[in-house]
Amino acid sequence: MKLWHLMMASAVFLSSAGISAAQAMPTPEEAHCMAVRGMLIPPDKIGEPARRAVVYSADLVKGDEAAGGGFCKVLGSVEPIDPKAPNINFQINLPLTWNDKIIQYGGGGYDGTLIEAVKNVSFGSDAVKTPLQRGYVTFGSDSGHQSPSSLDGKFLLNDEALANFGGLQIKKTHDVTMAVVESYYGRKPQKSYIQGNSQGGHESLIAIQRWPADYDGAIVTHPANPFSALQLSGNYLAKAFYKNGAYLSPAKVELLNVAVTKACDKLDGVEDGLISNTAACDATFKVEDLRCASGKDEGNSCLSDAQIAVLKTINTPYKSPVRLEDGIDGFPRWPIFQGGDLYGLWSFGSSPDLTNPPTPFANFGLAVLADPLIRYAIVRDPKFDTMTFDPTKYAKRVAQVSRLIDANSADLSAFEKRGGKMLLMHGTIDFAISPYNTISYYERVVKTMGAENVHGFMRFYLVPGFGHGSGKFIAAWDQLTALENWTEKGKAPENLVVSDAGKDGDGRTRPMCEYPSYPRYKDGATDPSKAENFECAK
Repeated sequence: MKLWHLMMASAVFLSSAGISAAQAMPTPEEAHCMAVRGMLIPPDKIGEPARRAVVYSADLVKGDEAAGGGFCKVLGSVEPIDPKAPNINFQINLPLTWNDKIIQYGGGGYDGTLIEAVKNVSFGSDAVKTPLQRGYVTFGSDSGHQSPSSLDGKFLLNDEALANFGGLQIKKTHDVTMAVVESYYGRKPQKSYIQGNSQGGHESLIAIQRWPADYDGAIVTHPANPFSALQLSGNYLAKAFYKNGAYLSPAKVELLNVAVTKACDKLDGVEDGLISNTAACDATFKVEDLRCASGKDEGNSCLSDAQIAVLKTINTPYKSPVRLEDGIDGFPRWPIFQGGDLYGLWSFGSSPDLTNPPTPFANFGLAVLADPLIRYAIVRDPKFDTMTFDPTKYAKRVAQVSRLIDANSADLSAFEKRGGKMLLMHGTIDFAISPYNTISYYERVVKTMGAENVHGFMRFYLVPGFGHGSGKFIAAWDQLTALENWTEKGKAPENLVVSDAGKDGDGRTRPMCEYPSYPRYKDGATDPSKAENFECAK
């Protein structure tokens, strides 16, 4: 009845404007989409505190971006309890031909930008269709604040915005989407997934830990979790990096990585620019071999004692003086002696002089990433110098923030018992979020739940040469199909392959090796560009 009234009202308006109904009358598909406009979702339909949610636009988008030749693009907001808190802006894409499945997209950094959820899953292969093209309802949000940069943390001064960023926006956006989907299609989804990388990977872990009944599967890529420990570690390392002449220039970073590659590249059976056998590299590369004869800085051909010392600090796990959620007491080491991707935002910076706040690209990348959480969420002073931060003076607040924002639980039994499946991936040279952090989390899950149980619902892969979306090998793989086959058909992932999507990779492939194995070149093989010439070895 609502659709009929909308079409009749449109016809009357067009007639009064001198436009014939045949010329501009909305099609049934367009009218059905337009009928979503103004939809109100009351707070009792949203699983976490909110005033309500409002759909303020719904427009049919034609083209090959979605199954059926188009989708209804729905934009709206979840309104906060606190009138001073920002809205959670969301986008929901409703394909004309629905496969009865939905997939939630995570964000990045400190979020603040609307996730449109029209592209492929994170590091998905261009050779396969996007979720929207497969018929999924796709959706995402800005996590509950609007920022000019994903490194802007001013929103953290507001308690509700902090709680939303810490995870509540995931549930609120999910529940609003469920209401819109059921209203639009007249039925609920049969399968619900979530995916994301970095902060989005963190958000995926939050989702399956806090609301396991909402999700059938998750794709988790280099998760920024535990977020508080990650930033405390970055702040600690930044202090070490900016004292006593420890700063390493870009030229010295290149010196280090060239030496590491020379020592470790061949340990996987082939020299291809990738360090796959990281365990053997630990035993092979000696940073002392780069020491300047005097121990002082003698230029870009060697490292001073102070520079070697800070590199060893980066290679050592950080022990937090403050206990975090679920007993977490620090953050693992970084892949500094395994070819760490120390370029771009994640670099040591182009300047030895630290600014307040730290400046992206010019300053130590981990200092840049740590600053917003400490400045705005913990200390809550926009003028604070985070290089003076002492966690012990803010122990209670650190614990509160960790409780709000981290996803540290190693007990995923609720997710596992409902049949949930999870694909976890990290690159070996990631220098925004250490791969050893994800290794640590995986091993805690195994210790908590048992290796056999974990293997029944989770797969964990390390990709050599892959950084935080950059590096010497840019991962691209069809993880969504693998997850679908496992979740919906009971076919566990086997013999998966990852391609190099980098401009210099020329499409080379490697096997996706389950941790702790790595791709080793087969004896007698003659083409290192093909995955079939490698085997997963330990």
